[in-house]
Amino acid sequence: MGVYSRYIEVLSNLLTVSNYFVDYPFANRLYPKSLDVVEHVKKWGPAALLTDGDVVFQPRKVQRSGLFEAVDGNVLIYVHKEENHGHVGQVYPADHYILVDDKLRILTVAKKVRGVRVNTVFVGQGHYAVDRQVLAAYPPADVAIERIDHLLNVEAQTLLGACKAGH
Repeated sequence: MGVYSRYIEVLSNLLTVSNYFVDYPFANRLYPKSLDVVEHVKKWGPAALLTDGDVVFQPRKVQRSGLFEAVDGNVLIYVHKEENHGHVGQVYPADHYILVDDKLRILTVAKKVRGVRVNTVFVGQGHYAVDRQVLAAYPPADVAIERIDHLLNVEAQTLLGACKAGH
């Protein structure tokens, strides 16, 4: 097989994979009741999605999953979201933030940047949340929940009180 033929084969495979992701039903991959959780936390204040990923597929993923609509278009996508907490505060200024994530690294950075102006909630769901080495490398979040749908049973004042008490 010549170099040109190999190039055409690789390009064809790349296009096949790209088309697969463009049309992928991301809504089917959300954790159960995720969209209900977004509606619930919107009672606390505006909800925004802070995510990282590439500039082509991540916006498509957010849109096709239903999350873009759920957060009323309040979406920020970065290559590395932990490096952009300052920008988040410029786009979505607030006296106080509640950040929910399955990555302790992200929550730790947010706490360093915002201090007492952010309450961090660690969701112990997903492959990032169960890596024992990663869990040991960072301090715990203000609050930990097992699954994202557990937020449906929490009100903002209860969460803020638990954060102050260190639970």
